[in-house]
Amino acid sequence: MSTRVVFKSIFFGLAVGIFIIQPIVISLYAYDAQGDVGNWWNYLSDAYRQVVSLRDLDQALSNFLFAVTGVSIVIVVQTWKKIFYRGTKNDRIKELEVLLKKGESQRVEFKSSLRWDLKQHKMNKSLEDSVAKSVAGFMNTGGGNLFIGIDDNGNIIGLEEDYRTLKKPGRDGFEQYVMQLISTKLGTQYCRLIESSFYQFNNRDVIRLSVKTSDVPVYLHMSDRSHFFIRTGNGTRELDIQEALEYIETHIKP
Repeated sequence: MSTRVVFKSIFFGLAVGIFIIQPIVISLYAYDAQGDVGNWWNYLSDAYRQVVSLRDLDQALSNFLFAVTGVSIVIVVQTWKKIFYRGTKNDRIKELEVLLKKGESQRVEFKSSLRWDLKQHKMNKSLEDSVAKSVAGFMNTGGGNLFIGIDDNGNIIGLEEDYRTLKKPGRDGFEQYVMQLISTKLGTQYCRLIESSFYQFNNRDVIRLSVKTSDVPVYLHMSDRSHFFIRTGNGTRELDIQEALEYIETHIKP
């Protein structure tokens, strides 16, 4: 945790303890002492005035004690969040390791990159169509998981080269670009069928696109016409018009 975050947490804890917890406790005590008579909000207002007045040593001591209480609560919450995040992160990494060992299947596919050509060492936007094909295939065939940043053999490539090709490098920019790609190639209405999450292996990012099945046919718009894809085994296959009609009739038709 950085020094800046620590100071912000302490400041937040002080504010919570002195200006939230303390007035509530004082007002509830006074309200109860008066036999629950009157408007509690008036007691709370008086408690706030008492807190900020610092009229005597007792009040200063009370502020200090409640400040310590507030900081302690914030520290406990931050620690719990860190432990929970670490546990969740470890679970996700273990899950990815299991998927890597199993390899590609009808429900899992790996892509080395989104738009960076590893062979030519330059950006190649035609690779984006390959990602869009896989997403459309999953949507038309019961859903699945597309991992970008992993090659066909399960080796972690990472997304760093892809990041460098974006106007907004990093995870946020990458996720936004993927959603923009899906919106353009498939349709904005299908973005809701995708949930994205990032993993990190040896300081290399990998993104997982969890794709839900669609209840209507999903077409990829490419080369001025629409294409229909499905998953077959561990690959994605385009169907011709007759095959697509038969598949839609038997698998997708409500």
